Amino acid sequence: MMPILFDKFRNKATAFTREEREAHGISNLLPWKVETLDEQIDRVYRMIQQQPTRLQKWLVLYHVQNTNETLFYATVLKHIDELLGIVYTPTVGDACTDYSRIFTRPRGMYFSLRDKGMIRRRLDNWKNPVDAIVVSDGTRILGLGDLGVGGHGITVGKLSLYTCAAGFHPERVLPISLDTGTRRDDLREDSRYLGIKEGRAAFAERKVLVDELVWAVQDKWPECVFQFEDFSNDTAFDFLEAHRYHGLAVFNDDIQGTGCITAAVFLAALKSIGLTSETKKTLMAKDQRFVFLGAGAGGVGVA
Repeated sequence: MMPILFDKFRNKATAFTREEREAHGISNLLPWKVETLDEQIDRVYRMIQQQPTRLQKWLVLYHVQNTNETLFYATVLKHIDELLGIVYTPTVGDACTDYSRIFTRPRGMYFSLRDKGMIRRRLDNWKNPVDAIVVSDGTRILGLGDLGVGGHGITVGKLSLYTCAAGFHPERVLPISLDTGTRRDDLREDSRYLGIKEGRAAFAERKVLVDELVWAVQDKWPECVFQFEDFSNDTAFDFLEAHRYHGLAVFNDDIQGTGCITAAVFLAALKSIGLTSETKKTLMAKDQRFVFLGAGAGGVGVA
């Protein structure tokens, strides 16, 4: 039963009790001391603090996430104010930029144009039930532009947030990358780049792949949430409109998610200063004007 030490969802490492070690056949495969979860958290947190750069801090957390999910989320939640910026923005941008150089272990699934006609069958390679999917084609990762397959890091990071903040079980979420090439010459010429070394495919080809993926997911996991993440604004609206009204719970975080969050912050701010009837009347006036800086998918979503 030794494999439990290599099962990131069940592994407790030094927190296994004497009885558990005996029951799982892992006695003498761990150091003598039985630690509490808090002791494990403190050790991981000290390791993070010792790292000189935010990417190295991310790498420590990523290693823990790949070996012991319970410890990873317990550490993040205990130090969430400090570590949220490591798990997600801005540090996840560094991880996406260097994705092909720091890759050690796959998380999720990868599909390319070479998988056309086979996506539904390929989904069966994922053995767990799925409640939430985040998918990106890497065309517009944060403010970093086209990162190709490096955008996969954003899908992993976003789902980590959903586990921390919304309670999704980490075993029931699925990050997906659509590898349709990249516009970046430097990536295509990089011997270490892990994606397809071709120019970004035409919109019509990418749409065929997206359509097939959405319908395949709807067939296999009809109750799951399907989120588009960091698609460039020349395709994001088209993909969203093509699928948002056809059964599967589909949304685009950069368009709808940013809009919801901005509305929530706006309402919270009004509540904090006291929303009088006069203030409400002013805000509802037809001549009220709002100015938005930026007209990409995110800016338009906020608007």
